[in-house]
Amino acid sequence: MFSAEAKKQISTILKRYPIKASALLPLLNLAQEEEGSVSEDSMREIAKLLDLTPPKVYEVATFYTMLNLKPIGRFHLQVCKSLMCALGGSETLLQWIYKELGIKPGETTQDGMFTLSTVECLASCGTAPMMQVNNDYFERLTHEKVRQIFEDLRTAGKCLLATGPFRWPEPVGLMTAFERVLLKNMDMPGYSGSLKDYEGAGGYKAIQAVLGKMKPGDLIDIVKRSGLRGRGGAGFPTGVKWGFIPKDSPGSKYLCCNADESEPGTFKDRQLIERDPHQMLEGVILGCYAIGAKVSYIYIRGEFILGAKILEKALAEAYKAGYLGMNILGSGFDLDVYVHRGAGAYICGEETALLESLEGKRGKPRTKPPFPAISGLYGKPTVINNVETLSNIPHIVNRGPEWFMSIGSPPKSPGTRIFSLSGHIARPGNYEVPMGITIREMLEDCGGGMRDGKKLKAIIPGGASAAFLTEKHLDAKLDFEGIANAESMLGSGAITFMNEDTCMVWAAERLLEFFHHESCGKCTPCREGSMWLLQILHRIESGQGRNEDLDLLSRLCGNITGQTVCAFGDAEIAPIISTLKHFRHEYEAHIRDGHCPYRSKHVALVGIGTS
Repeated sequence: MFSAEAKKQISTILKRYPIKASALLPLLNLAQEEEGSVSEDSMREIAKLLDLTPPKVYEVATFYTMLNLKPIGRFHLQVCKSLMCALGGSETLLQWIYKELGIKPGETTQDGMFTLSTVECLASCGTAPMMQVNNDYFERLTHEKVRQIFEDLRTAGKCLLATGPFRWPEPVGLMTAFERVLLKNMDMPGYSGSLKDYEGAGGYKAIQAVLGKMKPGDLIDIVKRSGLRGRGGAGFPTGVKWGFIPKDSPGSKYLCCNADESEPGTFKDRQLIERDPHQMLEGVILGCYAIGAKVSYIYIRGEFILGAKILEKALAEAYKAGYLGMNILGSGFDLDVYVHRGAGAYICGEETALLESLEGKRGKPRTKPPFPAISGLYGKPTVINNVETLSNIPHIVNRGPEWFMSIGSPPKSPGTRIFSLSGHIARPGNYEVPMGITIREMLEDCGGGMRDGKKLKAIIPGGASAAFLTEKHLDAKLDFEGIANAESMLGSGAITFMNEDTCMVWAAERLLEFFHHESCGKCTPCREGSMWLLQILHRIESGQGRNEDLDLLSRLCGNITGQTVCAFGDAEIAPIISTLKHFRHEYEAHIRDGHCPYRSKHVALVGIGTS
């Protein structure tokens, strides 16, 4: 049950939303912070507070994987097992933990100290292998590090090896040849991301130039002329999206910042949030002014607890400085911005699922039309923009749309892009470069080439939803058109490189495990299809495959594509279709030989050494 201190927080939380149900996830998260899990008593109390039935609260609570519905140990060890972490050694890490603690996923040590779980992507793909312990991230793990973590937690209840605000790597190679825009402040010695530091770097000058001095329509026109396209995955023109909001619509309008970064391979937004939060907040303010929104919600994935704390601190600084609240800078423009934490559901990165979640429901995508610009949050006109997208807005205002259009691959792919590099390369990390450089340049000049002298076999150019490419695509341009021409997509800007020892059947199986786990269950082709696809992949990878399985995979994929409410169905089949296209011989070898020819090779050991 809620403590007196928690009840004070509840009063504040309820004031953020026009309907009580929207406070459901925040209260479920609060209950778990209080008790370590969400008990039936807590759910009944929350139901009373929000005028909901207990079954409704239970229905929502069971949708989100971060909510523990039964007691767990004092420390919850959550090891990421997505493909990108598996390439970095997470399988070896898990096997070592099994032996060290004597437990497997879902189990708790006899002393009640540790509960072990496996989870999907935690936005640490470039610093794998990693695990989250309660609220803390531990990255680039070795056996010695993990031993130290366990010892410190047992003896002191905390460990100083936890990762702070994310930054990896230092600027190198091609990145030093171009001006960085979004990551520039982070290069300054001593830059903390505080309001004082951001203002010292020229921050909040854009809103001073716009609020009360420029018509909202003129700001929208500037963003349109810049050619900025959404950086979350779909690449829709940002200014055009803003322009869809009806100018004469009565009542409220909303802008939602999509900070639910959950696409395997992607960890750029995490760095922007943790290292320079005011940059994004200034973009939020400008976006709200452009569309006439007086309330904005930042929907941040539940695992980003450090990022949420940093954003809350930044919001408090912005309110105190007069950049948020009533009559901002004397302009007559009012704006409130709130952080809304998710609780573990990849599908909430889809814009309408995000809105459903914000309204206190299960995060299941809506049928479109109507589109959010007409009927979004609470049925009101709404814009949803990604963290990186909004972070670009202050720079476009300060330097002009022509400046932005002069960078990258205009007119369709202007600007810089933050690419998240992971996999079997020498220097994984976030790299900001002009759009239009080639995959080869990204690999060799930024990523430092393939690690350990191994050859490149496969590339995922845009996060887990993107089709696999091969070394013959190395000269494809990293812009929207270049990757589309290579029959994949730029997506979230996450690029994963796999070496010659990687089994493509295993890689596809790993990604299907993610998609099957994260399917919201709304559409039968996706819900049932992912299960059948995964069973077939398991069969082939384990050496039990049949010759007819390859045609069966293709037919099943054909029955899923274009048959779901959102793009999730198309995303889940991309790894299968593309690996069948480029690496069909590997599937055939598994079936012919009755075993995986890469079984002894495809579990990476890097980072899990004993030193």
